Amino acid sequence: MQHKIAHGGNTLVPAILALAAAGFRMTEQGALLVATGTYVADDPVALVGLVKLVELRGWSWQANDEEVDTRLARFRWTG
Repeated sequence: MQHKIAHGGNTLVPAILALAAAGFRMTEQGALLVATGTYVADDPVALVGLVKLVELRGWSWQANDEEVDTRLARFRWTG
């Protein structure tokens, strides 16, 4: 069986639980969520994504110009 997951309302609480299990403490600052003072996003799923982004790419997570051009040309997605 192939698994599939999509960002939606049913992923919010599991994302909060995943962050807690990873040792993060979350607080609200206006409309934003902050995990342990370092990660900031507008929902728990995005917060998990930022944690994973830094985990995979480190604190030098930014893409260089070549990476941006290559990926945008391939996926044609601009946000």
